[in-house]
Amino acid sequence: MKLSPAAEFAVRGVVVLAERYGQGPVTLDTVCALRDLSKQYLTKIFGTLARAGIVTPIRGKHGGYVLGREPRTISLLDVIEAIEGPIAMNFCQSDPPRCDREECPVRPVWTEIQKMLRERLATVTLADVLNGQA
Repeated sequence: MKLSPAAEFAVRGVVVLAERYGQGPVTLDTVCALRDLSKQYLTKIFGTLARAGIVTPIRGKHGGYVLGREPRTISLLDVIEAIEGPIAMNFCQSDPPRCDREECPVRPVWTEIQKMLRERLATVTLADVLNGQA
């Protein structure tokens, strides 16, 4: 499995917002400068994150973005799936499965790996990342 650039940029961007949580809105220019990201691309990504409730846009002269919830309540899985949709290791792990070979001897391995990946990403929050507990 490989994360899309959009999902990776989303994680990088929300970590900046988490670092500044409670300090007011952060402009996209600031996020882009701190993480070496394309503003045009990040604008689209943050639009998607806003629709998912992960970030909240603040309009006006002193506007920017803030996290939509506390960093301890936003998991890496939340951020990644807001951008990519449900994570699937391969065809048989898609929902619905795009492989009909239920008797496949490798399927249980993929299922276990998929479960472990989702569980791990769901338990690591932005607060954990900031505290070095990821």
